[in-house]
Amino acid sequence: MRAVPVSDGIFWVGAIDWNLRDFHGYETPRGTTYNAYLVRGQNMTALIDTVKAPFVPELLSRIADVMDPAQIDLIVVNHVEPDHNGGLPAVMAACPNARVVASGSGVRGVAEYHDGLVVDPVSATDVIDLGGKTLQFLPMPMVHWPDSMFTYCAESRTLMPNDAFGQHMASSARFASEVGMDLALEELAIYYANILMPLGKQVTKAVEKVVATGWEIDVVAPAHGVIWRGEEFGRVLEAYGRWSQGETTEKAVVAYATMWGSTKALAESIADGIAAEGVQVYECDLTSTAIAQVTHELLEARALVLGSPTLHHGMLYKVSGYLTWLEGLHPAGKMGAVFGSYGWGGGAVKQITGRMEAIGFEMPIEPFSEKFRPTEDDLAAAHAWGRDIGKAIKDGASE
Repeated sequence: MRAVPVSDGIFWVGAIDWNLRDFHGYETPRGTTYNAYLVRGQNMTALIDTVKAPFVPELLSRIADVMDPAQIDLIVVNHVEPDHNGGLPAVMAACPNARVVASGSGVRGVAEYHDGLVVDPVSATDVIDLGGKTLQFLPMPMVHWPDSMFTYCAESRTLMPNDAFGQHMASSARFASEVGMDLALEELAIYYANILMPLGKQVTKAVEKVVATGWEIDVVAPAHGVIWRGEEFGRVLEAYGRWSQGETTEKAVVAYATMWGSTKALAESIADGIAAEGVQVYECDLTSTAIAQVTHELLEARALVLGSPTLHHGMLYKVSGYLTWLEGLHPAGKMGAVFGSYGWGGGAVKQITGRMEAIGFEMPIEPFSEKFRPTEDDLAAAHAWGRDIGKAIKDGASE
C-alpha cells in the first residue's frame, strides 16, 4: 500500500476504514480514516499517531512504502483513544528501537490502556530535533480528552492536531481540495456537532493557543478524514469560531416520531408555519433520519421543535433516544418547543418538556398537543403555533 506525501518530508501512512457505520452511536455513512504521519529528518524519523488495532498491518504496509518500520526512531501519541492508540503495542513491536512519547496525561492513559506500558512525557517546552526537522508539542486538555495533544513541524509548516479539525470520511483522496470543500466542510460540521459541541469553551481556548504560538501553518493534518492546505484552514478556523461561540441563524429543526401519522401531520403544519415567518426549517422523522445528521442541522439552528405521540404515558423511544444524545452534547443558547398527539391518555409532551428544560433549552412557547387525528382546525392551529415559534426565533436573533 502506498504512502502519500503531505508536505516537505511528511507522509500520510494511515488506514482507511471504508465500512465503519457507527462511532459511539454517531452514524458514519461515509466511513472514516485513521490518519498517521511519518516525519523524516536527516537523522531520525518520527511516526505521529498510530491506528485502530485491526488496521496496524495497513499502517505498516504504508510505512514500508517509505522505509523499514524497524528504523523508526520516535512514536508520538497525540491521543490515547483506541481508534488512534489501540494499535500502539503492535506498532511498537514492529519498531523496536523507537522511543514513545505522549502528553503527561497521555503517559497515564497509555499505561492504563496497555497494562502498565511506559512511555515518556513531553510538554509545550520540549522540542525534538530529527535533523533538519523539529517537532514541537502543544497539550490540549479536553479537546476532546484530557490527554489530547497537537504536534507541529515548523520546517514543513505542518500541524498534526489529532481529532481537532477532523471528519469521519473514508476516501482514496487525502486532501480537502480533492474531495471538494463543500463536502469536507459538511463532514467537518457533522463531526463537530456530534463530538465537540459540548467542548465549545475548550475549543475556543485551543484555537487561541494555536494562534498565540505564532506557528506558521500551511498544512493541517488531522487524525480523521482529509487534510487541509493553505487558505482552506482559514475557513476551518472561521467555522470552529462560529460553532464554539454558539452562533445561530434564523433556523428551526422540527424533529418528531409518529405512530399513526397524527404527529407527522402536526409537524408538517408547524414547519409550514415557521417557514411562513421567513425562518429556515429542517423537518425530519427521527425513526428514519440519522441522529448525527439531525444534530448537524441543529448546530447553527436557533430552535429545536420536538414532537411525539404518547405511548405508555410517555414519548416514543426514538425521541427519548435523541434527547439522551443531546444530554451528552449540552447544546447551548437554543430555544425549544414541544408538540404531540395523544389518544386516551397524554404524557409525552410533559415528559419531553421536562427533559429539554433539564438540558438547558429556553422554552418560551407553551407546548402544543391534539387528541387523535388532527382536524383541519387543529392543523390550522398548529400552523399558527409554528408562526409563533418563527416570530420568537426572529425576535431572539435580533436581541
